[in-house]
Amino acid sequence: MSVNLPPKQKTAILLMSLPPEASAEIFKELPPEEVQSITAEISKLPQISPETRAQVIQEFLDQDGGSAGNPFAGFGFKPGGGLAPAGFGPPQFGGGFDQTAIAPTTGNRPLDFLRRVDPRQLLQLMRKEHPQTLAVILSFLHPNQASAVLSDLTPQVQPEVAKRLAELGPVNPEVLEELEKVLESRLHQALEDGPYAHSDGKEALLEILNQADRSTEERILVGLNERNSQIVDDFKTKLCDFEDINNIDDNSMQQLLRITDFRDLVLALKGADRGLAERVYRFLSPDVARALRDDVEGLGHVAWDEIKQAQQQIRNSLRGLVKIGKIKFR
Repeated sequence: MSVNLPPKQKTAILLMSLPPEASAEIFKELPPEEVQSITAEISKLPQISPETRAQVIQEFLDQDGGSAGNPFAGFGFKPGGGLAPAGFGPPQFGGGFDQTAIAPTTGNRPLDFLRRVDPRQLLQLMRKEHPQTLAVILSFLHPNQASAVLSDLTPQVQPEVAKRLAELGPVNPEVLEELEKVLESRLHQALEDGPYAHSDGKEALLEILNQADRSTEERILVGLNERNSQIVDDFKTKLCDFEDINNIDDNSMQQLLRITDFRDLVLALKGADRGLAERVYRFLSPDVARALRDDVEGLGHVAWDEIKQAQQQIRNSLRGLVKIGKIKFR
């Protein structure tokens, strides 16, 4: 069923319905003018009902990627090949449901659509199933997926599922068909009602920016500033950078350090200026500060990408604390 909305608005709704990290990855691959056009559209979206959002997602999945009538073709999307720009390989977005997973199965393998769902989300879909059902599902997953799911099960359930998996014989096709329907239904529901089902465009765009790397974020903000500088001004009060930890008060610094991974801190400080690093050391106990300093100074050559990734992790933690009002700036 086609949704009676302009193509740009459909694209905006589609991207705001994705996990923010997925949208950020897509934006990374698009030309600047398309990023600017899409983000401007997202920022001015009215409230979108769950029904409209679900219809847009389904329409996208039903498209023929080569169709001249594809409403998303103008932005280079290939619906038949997954939610990605043309020429961009199959997405591996670790944090959320892959929307292409609910596309009709093209082969004869049962539960094939589950092979495109992140293991952490698979666990959410399967968590309440009986060990026998879990064993059946695991038997049809990719080995890497099955291993990840099995390792995340509770210690009480793990051996029971492993035993049943080892003893599993042929499964009744009717049972598989029914199981497929149930899991597809759950996946649809998770997409429609899940944590990424934003109704407000500005909120969705802010979440996307929170997950984007620095260059993508800057590209989006520059383009958006040309269309709506007020929104950019609002965003900048919430979009802290790693270097901003030098500008937060003492209590805020303590809160941030409590939730920061030690390895991320080592890598991040390796690429930080000395003043920022010294301030971090002052908030740690003498033993921890000495160990951290030794690790930073003893660290050999590290790729700049690793340092940037660690700094981005800390930046994201800082932004999360800002969002819930736990950070004060000096």
